[in-house]
Amino acid sequence: MITSLRSLTVATAALTMVGLTACTATPRSAPVDASAAPTTENLPTSTEPPLADASSGDVDAQLLYLIEEEKLAHDVYTVLGDLWGGNVFTNIAASEISHQDAVATLLVEYDIADPRSDEIGVFTDPDLQALYDQLVAEGSQSRAAAIDVGILIEQTDIADLQSTLDGAPDDVAVVVERLLRGSENHLAAFERQA
Repeated sequence: MITSLRSLTVATAALTMVGLTACTATPRSAPVDASAAPTTENLPTSTEPPLADASSGDVDAQLLYLIEEEKLAHDVYTVLGDLWGGNVFTNIAASEISHQDAVATLLVEYDIADPRSDEIGVFTDPDLQALYDQLVAEGSQSRAAAIDVGILIEQTDIADLQSTLDGAPDDVAVVVERLLRGSENHLAAFERQA
């Protein structure tokens, strides 16, 4: 799953190169200081492979990552929805809560402590924290950039979920397949906005 962060880093860098970070617009709330935003060079570059087998520790790590990845999507969409408005952000952010709830059920089944913070934009995984900061900075530049961020998040989420399916226990696979269908619908919704 972590290698997908590298893919998102590359895609985010590509957005920067085509000038999305140079766009200017006035969001509805406090503007983001683009000069203080993290750069793509600060994003995680871990090359660890996705978790390969379904041993207890690997399942635990996958579920911990997955629930915070779903939180990341929710939090980014919440912030960008507040900035730019639009049902696409509001509706998908609400759906991300149900995704988190589904993974939270698995955390209980596997007796894993929930790592999520109640605060928007706060993560225990430092790679996800850096990614959240970068995506909010990118999406704060314009509504079009925010839609592109949504597309990137859903593409990455789909790749991570597909990776999680490999060797997943049956109970995890059932939940992941449901999340995968939801993420495919989210991606289609963002692509219709592009």
